[in-house]
Amino acid sequence: MLTHTKAGWTVAAAGLIAFSMGVAGLVDQDGQLRLLGVDPSTIPADDPLRITLTSGSVAAANNGAAFVLGVAKSWPWFPHFTVATRSAQAVGFLARIATGRAPRSYLGAAIWEAAGAALTVGALWLDRRASR
Repeated sequence: MLTHTKAGWTVAAAGLIAFSMGVAGLVDQDGQLRLLGVDPSTIPADDPLRITLTSGSVAAANNGAAFVLGVAKSWPWFPHFTVATRSAQAVGFLARIATGRAPRSYLGAAIWEAAGAALTVGALWLDRRASR
């Protein structure tokens, strides 16, 4: 099982965090809005902001579950796959910010994804070194 590797633990931890954050967003959307500095009572149920937060929360929960499944199934290529996808997400966020199509607050998401990819790369390197 991949959780016997540093890379597996790194991916599993990221998955559990993402899943938890997604579920938290689904359970307490008003709390998410308050964290964004928005008064939830001013946002109607069908507002695009609420729709976006809901889809983001579902995506986070789904992605987190996929990360845990990939580790649980011991797919040896999976940590490498998460590095590629997380790097692509970081670049995507940064490109949207740079072109003015996303607010600067997305920088946190870009950093989160880039840091996660970097941690997994480091864990893969340590695992490879330990197996020699």
